[in-house]
Amino acid sequence: MCGNAKNYVFFKKNNKYTICSSSAGFSLIELMITIVVMTILLAVAIPSMQSFIAQNRLSGNANEFIAATMLARSEAIKRGGAVKICRSVSADVSSTITCDTSDNDWKTGWLVLVENSSDSTKNEVLARQGTLVVGTTVTPTSTATTPTSIVYNAMGAPTQAPPSTFAFAFNGQSRSVCFDPSGRARAC
Repeated sequence: MCGNAKNYVFFKKNNKYTICSSSAGFSLIELMITIVVMTILLAVAIPSMQSFIAQNRLSGNANEFIAATMLARSEAIKRGGAVKICRSVSADVSSTITCDTSDNDWKTGWLVLVENSSDSTKNEVLARQGTLVVGTTVTPTSTATTPTSIVYNAMGAPTQAPPSTFAFAFNGQSRSVCFDPSGRARAC
């Protein structure tokens, strides 16, 4: 009823004494086996978790880029004029609203903006993406056009053919965003 124990405690219940064991816990060997099993499980799970985090980070970055291109395209149609998505340096913290043409890597962020041809200080920013996590690269795989910007016209089509794909890479993982000739972006 109370188990096989060496130390006994007597309890009185309904005017009867009951003998029960006083030891209730784990032995050192049981705890050591539990720790070894947990260590093995963590050793297997951590590399998988790192890969999972890298894939999710890339998916998020690629989806943000696709959303920015969709915003630029839909705003161009809505406004009946050109809307640009372009590479920017420190778009999240910079007070200057200009595109950067010095490099092809979009890891420093991007802007979706309506340019004011007469005064560049009056450009209207529709969306900003700041610098991506260190180690992330975003490069166009085709240099058929200027890869530092994509301009959509009032019909929602790019004024020049956009690069065929943008390759997102981080921590040995990669993800691509492809462009149709119509300018529609999608994950591929």
